[in-house]
Amino acid sequence: MPASVLFLTLILGLSACGPRVTNRNIDALNAQIDSGRTLSIKEVEAILGQPTRQETRHIEQQTVRELPLVRYAYAQDGQEVELHFIDGKLQNRAVRFGEKAPETAPLKMKAKPEAEK
Repeated sequence: MPASVLFLTLILGLSACGPRVTNRNIDALNAQIDSGRTLSIKEVEAILGQPTRQETRHIEQQTVRELPLVRYAYAQDGQEVELHFIDGKLQNRAVRFGEKAPETAPLKMKAKPEAEK
């Protein structure tokens, strides 16, 4: 119960800040991830707002099932923060503006069919 009250207070407080994404917003997002929560797309939008750009594709897995991968990008003042959602759940910590993402294996995305390009 206290964690949900804190989360709601955090969302309400940050939503009053306007449409700008700040490192404070990203820190709040990462605090939720660090506490063990799995955030949905709607929860991330509540903290960071609407992304500057959004892509939806499918990723390949060892199993037969394909899951939707959604990549959100927030661009501001010449810098960009990118988030990855698989099956509607945030997959990694957000890198703050001005920081470089850790070197990890990229998610494999199927190319868009020619009709979509």
